[in-house]
Amino acid sequence: MSLVVATSSETEIERNDEPWKYPYVAAVVDFGSNFGVRVNKDSSARIGYFINVQIVINSVNKTVIGFLDEFCLNHDIHGRPRQSTDNYRLEIARRDDVYRFLSLVRPYIIARETPVSIMVDELIPRLDDGQGGTQEGFVDLMEYVDEIREHTASAAQQKYTADSFRDEFDL
Repeated sequence: MSLVVATSSETEIERNDEPWKYPYVAAVVDFGSNFGVRVNKDSSARIGYFINVQIVINSVNKTVIGFLDEFCLNHDIHGRPRQSTDNYRLEIARRDDVYRFLSLVRPYIIARETPVSIMVDELIPRLDDGQGGTQEGFVDLMEYVDEIREHTASAAQQKYTADSFRDEFDL
């Protein structure tokens, strides 16, 4: 069974899994994931910094991570399952995979609707368009990063913010 749904950005997303799986995965994103954005110094980047979007899902239950890994495989999303002593995790770190994953479950997101919308509608498309290649563009992107952080667990003291880059770039 395949279900096609239009998102707010007017692109159609094919949902080729059983319909009950999408709300289940959305609940994991809402309540069981570390979802966010990292900013790293990178000498190979045009302005010396790089913005990376990611989703990390942790569980003590191997079956949950296996289910999510299968969901990713069914949608051509590159998730990386990992295992430590008493914990399992799935990492999604490629920008296009994060976009696809969030787009698939977005209609079912409740608690993190705002940061998911910002990431899917604003941040990732602007990263794809190369907006971070100038100092002004990078600061504009950091405004979205800061807003995502406000709505997720990553809102704690951050080394890099839009204000810190305004200061660094004298903007």
